[in-house]
Order: sequence, then structure tokens, then C-alpha cells
Amino acid sequence: MNIFIDIETLRAPEETRLQMLEDANKNFKAPNTLTKAQAAIDLGLTDAKEIKFTSKDDMIAKWEKELVTTKALEVASAAWEKTSFNPDVAPIACICIDIDNQKISFDLNNFKSEGLMLKEFHECISNFCFNHNAETTKPNFIGHYITKFDLPFIWKRSIINNVAPYKYKWIDAKHGYNCYDTMTAWAGYGNSISADKLCKLLGIKGKTEGMDGSLVYDTWQADPYKVINYCHDDVTLVKEIHARLTK
Repeated sequence: MNIFIDIETLRAPEETRLQMLEDANKNFKAPNTLTKAQAAIDLGLTDAKEIKFTSKDDMIAKWEKELVTTKALEVASAAWEKTSFNPDVAPIACICIDIDNQKISFDLNNFKSEGLMLKEFHECISNFCFNHNAETTKPNFIGHYITKFDLPFIWKRSIINNVAPYKYKWIDAKHGYNCYDTMTAWAGYGNSISADKLCKLLGIKGKTEGMDGSLVYDTWQADPYKVINYCHDDVTLVKEIHARLTK
């Protein structure tokens, strides 16, 4: 039984962002690549004599002291924006699947918590598998980059939320059991290719115009259904890719 799947994730909650900012302020250090000349520019120094007779160590120390507030915020913000890739701290916004040509979504907009959303997802998979006698024929999850991202993310967020995954043998992404990753199928193990680029190679309509993963968090705050529709579009897209790769 083929289950086409895609997820969208958010960034870590506000308290995590504030903690990251606090840590960045406490442990703020200039990057190893910072030169004396660049430090002087950042500090707005223009006196050639002052710059010349200030040692590199003193210039770096001055840079750290005077720019800690601005630079620490930049460092913390950049790190926080990347938390959407980290299941240890970031929630799943939505999971979209296609089973038997039925499009189904599970999203935070319609559940009181991520845990309840994940519980409903696993129960749905269990019911479909039971109806298809999947105690013996396991579900086959299909998606792009799912072995390294989507499936491990779902599993970890389920465990964190104390939700038991689908009761039968659900997935072994590490060894490629019960899943088909279109990225690995095309690029080979350890290599990568974006879904959009693969679509262009195969002459398939690419990802949703004007939308990509970097916009998910901000878009979710304003219009969660736009993110859900984007996720559904990715499922449709990967379904077309799979059809071409297994033709």
C-alpha cells in the first residue's frame, strides 16, 4: 500500500528563541575569520593612526564589547531560523498524505496540540493498513528526502509527545525498508537533488510558485491554509515523480 507523504515544520517556540539569544549574549565571541580591518569597519573607525596602533587582539576585544548586542541578536536569529530542521525543538505544522487517491491532512490549525495531531495521524495509518491487511503487507511511504527528514522527524516528534507510532513495523528509513525516497532513487545514496530541480529534468510542473520551505513559518502565522495547500501540492508533485521513476 503506497502512502505519499510530505510534512512542513515550524521553528522552535518563543522561549527557545529567547534562550538562544541569552546564550548568544553570554557566550558571544568574534568569529575566527574576523580580521582587524573588518572589525575597524564594523566599529566605524576612520582614524588611520588609531587603527594602525591598535593591536588585532585589542581591536577584536573592542568589537566584541561594543557590538555584542547587535551581533549576538544576528547570531541567535540565524540559529533560531534553522531550528525548523531540528525535531528536538521544533513542531510539525502539518502532515499531508495521499492514500488510494485520497488527500488527507493533519495540521496544528485543527488540533489543540501536536500530540493529538500525531496520534490522529498514526491511527489513520493503522486503520488504512488494517483495512488493506497490512499486518503482512506493510505500508510503503513515498516522498522526497523522507528517509533523512520527514520520517525521522515524525518518529521523533511522536516520541517527544509521548505518542506511540503505528503499532506494526512502521518504518526503517535507515535501511530503506517500507519507504521509497525519490531523491535517493535519482541521485543515489549520499547525494542530493531538490524536488524542484528533478521536476525540471523530468518535464514535470515544479513546486508552488512563490512559496518554499523558508517561507513556511511566516506564512503559517498569517495563513496556515496556504502552507497546508503547499504541502498537498508537494505530495502531488512527488506522486508524479514516483510515477516517472517507476514507469
